[in-house]
Amino acid sequence: MPDALFAHARLAPIYDAFDGARDDLDHYLAIIGELGAKKVLDVGCGTGCLAVLLAGRGIEVVGVDPAEASLEIAKAKDPEGKITWVHG
Repeated sequence: MPDALFAHARLAPIYDAFDGARDDLDHYLAIIGELGAKKVLDVGCGTGCLAVLLAGRGIEVVGVDPAEASLEIAKAKDPEGKITWVHG
């Protein structure tokens, strides 16, 4: 069950603004690079920040999140449909 903050259709669009610069994603990108991963399952992908970065680097990504409103924001960041989005 998603946290109500992330699942609410009126709050999800502003979530990224409150999350800041996301400097933490550099660490995940480094780990993925070290491992040479070609496919990544982003569990709890939220609004898709990490998933979109990975897909932009040519990595096959599946993003999964229980908050459908957050997934809608994530899908909008992926206009080419490179990422498989799963509500779950």
